[in-house]
Amino acid sequence: MNTPTDGRIEFISTPQQIQIKRILITEIRVSLDTPHILYQVPFLLSEPPSRTWKKVLMESWQSLTQHKKHVSKSVMWVFHNRILINNLPIELVKKELENLLSRAIDYTNEQLKLSSQRAI
Repeated sequence: MNTPTDGRIEFISTPQQIQIKRILITEIRVSLDTPHILYQVPFLLSEPPSRTWKKVLMESWQSLTQHKKHVSKSVMWVFHNRILINNLPIELVKKELENLLSRAIDYTNEQLKLSSQRAI
């Protein structure tokens, strides 16, 4: 029987920190179908996130954007190692969008880290 030398057994692993690797500029799509010019912005993540991480990120995004008029109607999808944000106004500056998403990702990572610490 294998027993850990320090007498501890951990059943829950600490979630890995996921970060934005880059914006996929070549995949940005502009839609002129609506009264406003909207666009989709895809982001590449450092690794594929878990289902729990995706759920917390989407909740974080909604919380962060609910008071921002120009982003509040955006829609986010997380699949594989990508995030796609749709229905963004063209006036939104790239850096502002990156900062907003980075804050949501940092908050998500922090929430999962805290929940894993509580479980141990």
